[in-house]
Amino acid sequence: MPNVLLQKFLSEVPQAFVKWLLERQLAIYQQSIEWAFNAQPWSNAEAVTLLPYIRRALWEADFRNAANHCGLKTHNSDHMARNSSCVLVKAGSIILTGHFVDGPNDLVREAESRKQNAGVNKWLSHYVDSRLLMAKVPPLEERPIYINVLHGAWFPARQQDAMTVDPTTCFLHFAIPEADSNQYLAGYNWSAQELLSQYVPTAAVEPTAKVIPDEARPSIKKKA
Repeated sequence: MPNVLLQKFLSEVPQAFVKWLLERQLAIYQQSIEWAFNAQPWSNAEAVTLLPYIRRALWEADFRNAANHCGLKTHNSDHMARNSSCVLVKAGSIILTGHFVDGPNDLVREAESRKQNAGVNKWLSHYVDSRLLMAKVPPLEERPIYINVLHGAWFPARQQDAMTVDPTTCFLHFAIPEADSNQYLAGYNWSAQELLSQYVPTAAVEPTAKVIPDEARPSIKKKA
């Protein structure tokens, strides 16, 4: 069975959106450390506590900026407990939310709102495993797909840790959770680098040189 879910992602989520997030990720992380630890009225003890909140705010803002830059729809959605909000990005029928996690295969922390979001993926298992096909499944273009954008890196967690981010620890993944949010669909947790390599390159259009016809006609001078 062809990877129709991957093709749907590539056709609806702009390459520029994935590239923006990947290229800005480290800068966002470094800025969050700068704002938490430097030139602030609090000590490093408070900075360690505040760092995750500053990092999340900066990421959510940049997530929204990336979507707006690419012409995608965004929505600020409150969690069911109303203790925080998150940015939803809509690219065609694909819905994306961003989450900081410890590793690229880690599940996002459980929340009722995330369960509701993931509920739209209930039918996707039929596209993953053809043995489940008991009836014709709905066309992909008619159904939404919810995707977790997973990002992370090693961050200072103690006052004595180095106040920097190791670039080699950064990861950015796009994962499709199952409807119960207990795991990701097998084979559908793509790295940003993997996705960028799958987009069809845009062919550069070379300017066509204007051809000027040579209308000159040689003339032969007759001897006197």
